[in-house]
Amino acid sequence: PPVLKEYLAEFHPKFIGLTGTYDEIKAMCKKYRVYFSTPQHVKAGQDYLVDHSIYFYLMDPEGDFVEALGRQHSPSAGAKLMLDHMNDWSGAWKKN
Repeated sequence: PPVLKEYLAEFHPKFIGLTGTYDEIKAMCKKYRVYFSTPQHVKAGQDYLVDHSIYFYLMDPEGDFVEALGRQHSPSAGAKLMLDHMNDWSGAWKKN
């Protein structure tokens, strides 16, 4: 939805958001081991806070999970890890 795209653009224009029914989102979060909690009795249009896990998931070019980057990674360590994987993938693609 446009409102989700607008919200995510405040963090980075290439962020992709998850949307669906509550049960669909809950099932997806379970697959990725993501915790989230919303307050009870929120009315439509009412602002609220969502408590959730804080991870960036690094996926390979085929969409498979590679690594979860969280607070245990400094910005420089996280960037190095991502660049190392990207270099590995680009090298593998050149061989094919």
